[in-house]
Amino acid sequence: MKKRLFFKFVPALLFAAMISVVSCKASQSFKAGTYTGEGQGIGGKLAVSVTLSNKAIESVEITEQNETPGLSDKAREAIPAAIVAEQRTNVDVVSGSSITSRAIMQAVDAALKSAGVDVAKLNAKNTPKKVVKAEDVDMTADVVIVGGGGAGLAAAIAATDEGASVIVIEKTGIFGGNSIVSGGIYNCPDPALQDHADITSSLNPLIEAALAEKPVSPLHAQVQAAVRRQFDAFKQTDKKVFDSPEWFALQTWNGGDKVGDLDHLLVFASQAYPALEWLKSMGMEFTNKINSASGSLYMRTHTSVMPNGTGYFKAFEDTLATRGDRFTALMDTEAKSLIMDGSDVVGVHAVGKAGNNVTLHAKKGVILATGGFAGNVQLRQKYCQTGKWPDLSEKVITTNVASVTGDGIFMAQDAGAQLINMEQIQLLPYANPWTGAISDITLTYSASMYINKDGKRFVREDGRRDEMSLAIIAQPDGLMYQLFSADAVPDPAKGRTLGGKSVAYFLDNHLAGYVSGETLADLAKTLGMDAAVLQKTVDDFNTYVDGSAKDPLGRITWTKKLVTGPWYVYPRKPATHHTMGGVNVDNDAHALRSDGTVIKGLYCAGEITGNYHGANRLGGNAIVDFCVNGRKAGANAAKGI
Repeated sequence: MKKRLFFKFVPALLFAAMISVVSCKASQSFKAGTYTGEGQGIGGKLAVSVTLSNKAIESVEITEQNETPGLSDKAREAIPAAIVAEQRTNVDVVSGSSITSRAIMQAVDAALKSAGVDVAKLNAKNTPKKVVKAEDVDMTADVVIVGGGGAGLAAAIAATDEGASVIVIEKTGIFGGNSIVSGGIYNCPDPALQDHADITSSLNPLIEAALAEKPVSPLHAQVQAAVRRQFDAFKQTDKKVFDSPEWFALQTWNGGDKVGDLDHLLVFASQAYPALEWLKSMGMEFTNKINSASGSLYMRTHTSVMPNGTGYFKAFEDTLATRGDRFTALMDTEAKSLIMDGSDVVGVHAVGKAGNNVTLHAKKGVILATGGFAGNVQLRQKYCQTGKWPDLSEKVITTNVASVTGDGIFMAQDAGAQLINMEQIQLLPYANPWTGAISDITLTYSASMYINKDGKRFVREDGRRDEMSLAIIAQPDGLMYQLFSADAVPDPAKGRTLGGKSVAYFLDNHLAGYVSGETLADLAKTLGMDAAVLQKTVDDFNTYVDGSAKDPLGRITWTKKLVTGPWYVYPRKPATHHTMGGVNVDNDAHALRSDGTVIKGLYCAGEITGNYHGANRLGGNAIVDFCVNGRKAGANAAKGI
């Protein structure tokens, strides 16, 4: 743990000498006691308990919060400690977690005011002296990695596995990027679990349809032939769900409208299960049940035990903490450009938190793992000129964290890399309508349905994410409700959301629009729907589940009938989520020029690349991407190949 804390807080050590506080204790007297206050975080109410002595703020404890796991962790640890240490509430925010940081300060302000404290006077008396610029930094390692998200840390582990020294720079104060606020789901063939999948209808027609397509290339024909041989052998067994790396690759390619690179996807799919085992070897935990996550199109989804993407980062950070001097992390350090030696990439120019120059030399290679640009309004409007989405302006919410803005894509381009498929932008159908968060999604997967404000189903819930998003946008107010019942969540106190909170928590605290009703009629009344219409929707749905009727919307996967109350719904809207375009790379993660030649010394991994997902990314494939390709980039950079 000491090593883990050391590498995470290198910048704090570098800059500690720059700031001196006028006073370590408040100059005004307090009324001793314990006081409470509330602030507004990204997930709603954040409550604190503040203990005062006659002369000081003695402690700050967060007593209630619904902030995004992983993204808010450091702020929830650092801000209360800073308030006590500095005896003021206007402390520095944790970059990358500014909303949570300010919510804590707001809550402490409220508590202090209830104790009669003049907060403005307190902060004025204890304001730090002027910050002095830190010294410039010049460092060298075998491999320099830009970006502390999933791909960056996967690459760091793989590179240090090969004995290389690694420096990771992260522009915020926390590791994670979009990966840590993801759904935490991971797709890969896993026959041992798939044979016990909770499914009531056959997936075989889906496979037959894909194999009946006329091949568009010799490679397509080869893959179809391989899947046909595997599938025919499968049908001679009594197993429930067929899968293979070739079928996974083919389905991913087809699901992206054949825009991605099938050759790349065959490698991607073949390495998915080994990467799953690699994750488990580092302590990553998954549930022992396979599902079909929304937009995954198949029963091959593994779900993280820990909330959102936090389990991956615990495994990564715990592993990197064992690497000693081979691993260094520079937080709050923003890459600005690549250092070139002729046409080769040999390092990174960056800027530290205090504005100091940070020059990093890479003896073997630089890996860019900075993510996409779905949260960058200007870029997504610039590149989405296909007419697929009616509006990608600031009116459209995003699931992305603010720090992920596409920086690395253009650093690579400046070094000569080709950009491909930049027009391919994905919306997630089921984001929080107000915040874009996905941590409040209930883990009901295929045991739920989507209804509009009229109480009617309007799209297959197991379809493509782009098709679902467009269908939702066309509904009244561009909104839908996810509906489920006690059949899917028997106990709302135990029913889990992606962020780890219970369904009961959201209901009790009136968060994320969650509402319930003992009967469907009760629920319809609360939502202003026609009860008869909603009842018919549910009755029809149940006939599709038991196979007595065929779903006119084309849904394939079913698990449970919905018959038993209480009934639950919460509203959802599409949000910009993932960009499938980016840097063109080969199957060794080298960045390529437009003529197909390799840019020596430059590797890319994760959402920054443009070869894999095509026109629509399957839900659950992004984490596979950063694990498989992050590992590949790290190992190859360390070997200099």
